[in-house]
Amino acid sequence: MASEVYLTAPQLRALLDILIHHETYAEVQSFQSPEAIEAYGWPFVDRDNKGRPVRPHSLSSSPLLQLLLTRLVLTAPAVRDLSTGFWPVKFKGIMKQFGDADLSDSYDKGTLGTRKRLATAASTIHEAVTRGLLSGVPRGSLPDLHARYDREKAQGLTKAWRDCIHHLVYGNLIDEIFDQLTRTADLEAHSPALKGAIEYAQLHIATFLHQVFALSAEGPYLLRIIENVHRLVPYSVIGQTLRVGNAASMINGMSRLFLSKLSMAAVSNWIGLTSNAADGMNLMQRILSLVLEWDTTDFRKVIEKIKLNKESISNEHITAIDAHLTGDRKRREAVRAKSMQEHKSIIVAILESEEQQVSLTDRQHTSCLEYYAAKLAIRDRERIIDILCNSTPDLTTAIVLEGLGALDPMIRVVHKNVDLRKHLAAVEGFLTDFIKTTKPKLQENNSRYNLLTVEDFVGLLQRNRHRLWAYLHDFCDGCPDLRDTWREWMKDAIKLFQQQSRVDPHERINIGDRLQDVFSKLTAVQRELVIGKIDAHSKYLNILSELSRAKMQRIIDDLHGRSRAGAGDTSGPGIYASRWQALLDETPITPSRLNGPLRSGKDVKGTRAARKPDNRGNFDTSDPNTAILAQDESTGSVPPDVSVVIDALGLDFKRMVANTSLDDLPKVNGKDH
Repeated sequence: MASEVYLTAPQLRALLDILIHHETYAEVQSFQSPEAIEAYGWPFVDRDNKGRPVRPHSLSSSPLLQLLLTRLVLTAPAVRDLSTGFWPVKFKGIMKQFGDADLSDSYDKGTLGTRKRLATAASTIHEAVTRGLLSGVPRGSLPDLHARYDREKAQGLTKAWRDCIHHLVYGNLIDEIFDQLTRTADLEAHSPALKGAIEYAQLHIATFLHQVFALSAEGPYLLRIIENVHRLVPYSVIGQTLRVGNAASMINGMSRLFLSKLSMAAVSNWIGLTSNAADGMNLMQRILSLVLEWDTTDFRKVIEKIKLNKESISNEHITAIDAHLTGDRKRREAVRAKSMQEHKSIIVAILESEEQQVSLTDRQHTSCLEYYAAKLAIRDRERIIDILCNSTPDLTTAIVLEGLGALDPMIRVVHKNVDLRKHLAAVEGFLTDFIKTTKPKLQENNSRYNLLTVEDFVGLLQRNRHRLWAYLHDFCDGCPDLRDTWREWMKDAIKLFQQQSRVDPHERINIGDRLQDVFSKLTAVQRELVIGKIDAHSKYLNILSELSRAKMQRIIDDLHGRSRAGAGDTSGPGIYASRWQALLDETPITPSRLNGPLRSGKDVKGTRAARKPDNRGNFDTSDPNTAILAQDESTGSVPPDVSVVIDALGLDFKRMVANTSLDDLPKVNGKDH
């Protein structure tokens, strides 16, 4: 291969980042359709009585997700003990139901919904782990973890984190951490490097929580869900159950408390009078359904308020929107596509599809958008309740029961050797502190809110991290066999992040070498275009890295009582946070006017779906943290358009990963696939 067609190391890193970022989110989005789980491949395939696939595998349609699942999750203790029917029958079944449910899209609702925010967050975290699996941690000499690290500098914390990662992947740090936790609950006393790495991780976790609950307009809604679940969980009853000395009796009691169904249908099914009748709900499902039903009630109030104002919406408009919602899925998708292509509001496209008059005033159009969004929200929640709580067979309870069965040996050991009541109280205390910290607080003598900051969440983690160290110490000290089981799995899992050698012929081919080969086969014109976009993306990543360092230093200075440079910037460090926000910003949103340009997530980032009207009859669509969003607008960096790279190399990259994933799968009749 001629040297001039090689990509440099920074270019290769940027290329891999582009391809992983795009493919990961594309795979996450694909699960809106039931076909995604059908084409996933292992482990969602039919198996024989020995757990092996009954026929050879085809390439997965979600190779990055499959890579993560097969290499890390399926080998974990307890997970590897699940029955052969768990993944291809139970888990696949519930995923298929969610695909069939046709849950709403952010485009139609005119806002970035909760599911969109959580899906993009999961995609961003997943891509970071997958990038490590594919590219590996660079090799090199092991640094001294007991050297001096300046924890008041962003560079010092970053160096501590990278040195610990290096020791985890190529050294014995996992063994040392387990040994430290066996001796004491003071994990941070292990070394200055580990203490700095924990603070580094703490800043990034705090940034994630801040992004979800403060910068997100849906943060108050998520907080309310957590608060409602927290209020419904019977901690005192669970604590009494944990007092039972016999582990089998305790597990049985806990299962009966949360999973038993006492409806007449359940009794009639048991004695044989009926077959597969709806059993009703157990306590776990009742908690889930109550939380979602409370939210549904709020949206119904929105609809009632809109219907009462005949000047803003007519019966014809309501009938057309309702008919569209109850229509065929393919037809709704066609209406959405028409709205996007012709730059028409989704309401205009709906009315045209239902052959209704489209002469709307701006007020009527806004009311129709709010009505449609509220109806979608109710429909989503009703379908989620049906899937999780009312479906027959009850896959939700079956999944939880099998999970408990796989964990049963571990639970028995932990129950015998660890005081779980103490740690249950710790969980309850943490959630109480979390809810108190996250709730917006009014300023004294003012109607304005004190806006949440990353520092608030750092304080939350600092106050509560000892709870986690205490449990891990009790576990490692009291359950040595179980401790060693998890230790060995972690040591095997972390080796997957070692950078592959180009010398050892027994190791898999490096993904970078494969990308170099595919890139070299492009035409000269294609290579020039691709390199230009790769270089632009590499500069973008460098900008994000520098911005992350500056944000980290600002927060460190604030935590140590120093003056805050650039106090208008309120978000935290982490390239992943910027990539997450970029995914949200790029989300297409229906036009706000009858005819006009499509909006994006960036245009509605401070708006949440209308819920119940306030005392003045206005809908709650504002957010106390909207000012934060406006302040952060100037600090972001817009990612370059890299569609040329994806068009040229995306499909080849997907095939590379799919073929790599096959190396981890069981053989068919002892043969390769």
